[in-house]
Amino acid sequence: MVKKNYFLLFFIVFLSTFSLLKVFNNAVNLDTYEYGEWLINYQSGFIRRGLSGEIIFQLSKIFNGNLQLAYFVILSGICLMFYRLNYILLKNIKFNFFTILVLFSPLLYFFFIIINGVGIRKEILLFLFYLWYLISISSKHFNKNSLWKFIFIFPILLFIHEGIFFYLPYILIPILLVKKKEEYKNFIPHFLVLIFISIISMVILFYFKGSEKSVYEICKSLLNYTPIGCLERGPIFALKHNLLKDQANNSMLFFYLSASYTSWIGYLTYIIYSFIPLILLFNFAKIKNKIFYILIYFLIIVFSFPLFHVAEDWSRWFSIHIHLTVFLLFFLQNKKIIKYEISKNAKKFNDFFMNKKVLFFLLLLTYCTFLHHEEYFSKDTKLEFTYYKIFKDLN
Repeated sequence: MVKKNYFLLFFIVFLSTFSLLKVFNNAVNLDTYEYGEWLINYQSGFIRRGLSGEIIFQLSKIFNGNLQLAYFVILSGICLMFYRLNYILLKNIKFNFFTILVLFSPLLYFFFIIINGVGIRKEILLFLFYLWYLISISSKHFNKNSLWKFIFIFPILLFIHEGIFFYLPYILIPILLVKKKEEYKNFIPHFLVLIFISIISMVILFYFKGSEKSVYEICKSLLNYTPIGCLERGPIFALKHNLLKDQANNSMLFFYLSASYTSWIGYLTYIIYSFIPLILLFNFAKIKNKIFYILIYFLIIVFSFPLFHVAEDWSRWFSIHIHLTVFLLFFLQNKKIIKYEISKNAKKFNDFFMNKKVLFFLLLLTYCTFLHHEEYFSKDTKLEFTYYKIFKDLN
């Protein structure tokens, strides 16, 4: 048990260190996308995605108006809290080859670090919220009144990034799996309020999409801390365009249909490759009606399809699914709702690698870094072998 905790501690410290370095690098370089996304604010008036930037803007006054420092301090705090809650969720998990392999999915923790252009984006707040939510449900003191704070906090997240709305089903699932059927009626008011407030919030945000004037005033408000190319590209610049328009103001309607077969095959390969650990783990799960759970998960994915239709960041959207799914599975494992029964051959495979730690580490490192795909999907993207890409770029 001590060894498992040491492994987890090392893993969490490793990820925390690289995440903080990523945040620092983004702040120092005034990164257009990763830094700029967080600085959308209300200095031009109320606008979608502006809540986080307004908080950073106001708190920067503590640092004499230094937005870079405020960004670094706040994002560092968010990262450390995120990894702290991960440790709380995972510390009692009995790790084996397959559960550890899940942690190294290319679209899970290492997605932040390895893929250039991802970094610490706003979805980390959804992860933080969901971890807090699951850990709270695990408490023996949790009751229907405890749920209200989460019901009202979730819609607030939409004012940081409206895309979070398309992951709302993940809020419902834990209650439905943990509580008895006769208790469901106690939570109907909670879920109706959650859905109603979330929809109203989305309607409000739709009418405050942004404009060219908004972009100019936001960039101007950031003074010497303006992201590179603020008025030319990036998340702030994108506020001036209507839905289904790219940053060149070209139509994005069904943009994915213009992608070649090579792009589609490469992308689907990357997604399936990233889901392999979850597929293996689900295969060993001792639960009845697996087909039913597969159908429910498929419907959850389908609920997020509008997000894939209007925005190119497909790998980010799937990464969010994988994060929330992994958190949910480990939560269910802690609650002993899901147990795993490894076959005889799989157990031999597990025992071999658990006893060959150096070989196991090399396998994990190779798995999570072997394939490379941009965080977005378009007609020009392609799947690449990471080490070949590095070698080619060096030459």
